[in-house]
Amino acid sequence: MKLNTLEDVYFSKATMALVLTIAGYYAYYFPAFSAKTAQWFQKRLTGDKTMINLFLFQKTLGLLFLGALPALVFFSMYAFQLNKYPVWGLSAIHWWVYALVVLIIISLSFISARKPDINTRIPQMRLRTWGAGEIGISIGGWAIYLLGYEFLFRGLLLFTTAEAFGVMPALLINIGLYSAFHLPNGMKETLAAIPFGFVLCLTSLISGSFLPAFLLHLSLSASAELCSVHFNPGMKFQFSKTNFQT
Repeated sequence: MKLNTLEDVYFSKATMALVLTIAGYYAYYFPAFSAKTAQWFQKRLTGDKTMINLFLFQKTLGLLFLGALPALVFFSMYAFQLNKYPVWGLSAIHWWVYALVVLIIISLSFISARKPDINTRIPQMRLRTWGAGEIGISIGGWAIYLLGYEFLFRGLLLFTTAEAFGVMPALLINIGLYSAFHLPNGMKETLAAIPFGFVLCLTSLISGSFLPAFLLHLSLSASAELCSVHFNPGMKFQFSKTNFQT
């Protein structure tokens, strides 16, 4: 179909971004968290290696289906415009604002990690002993996953829908999908995703980049994992450990 007006182009981009977001998420979620996938790793690995490799598989799959493939499809159809999708935008907000938000996020993680329902789900790798290697794998895994995730949500989807429909509809679309995709984690996390999604969208729109949202989201995931290990009675930090348990 020929696009005759600039509005047609904006609408086409937003529609494609919306399709890629929904399709990419489900293409990632079902194979990443299926029982068959877990069984495949359990048959071939033992001990901590099973959980570690499954975790890395899930996060790498997220980067592929939420970041790399949507970017490849979208930018093969539409010309890449740096002014519309800037790489860096951190200077638009003073650094101390980010530092303050990160401090609040870490504080909330520390408080919520004391709750038993949090400890049953977080950290994602259910390891009894955590050394420097396990911490590095956890943070690194979340980093590669969230890089793709935030590129898709607070980059491609947010900016194309804001361009096509306006800021408020873009916020509603983005936060609505972001919250809905948290339903498998329970109603509390689904509702909590609404204010946090708003913060991520706002920082992205102000800065003109998805990278601030990526850094804030990573600070939440990393601090939640480490605080949950600290408060989980069945887990502990042991930095003298040199090898993974098998």
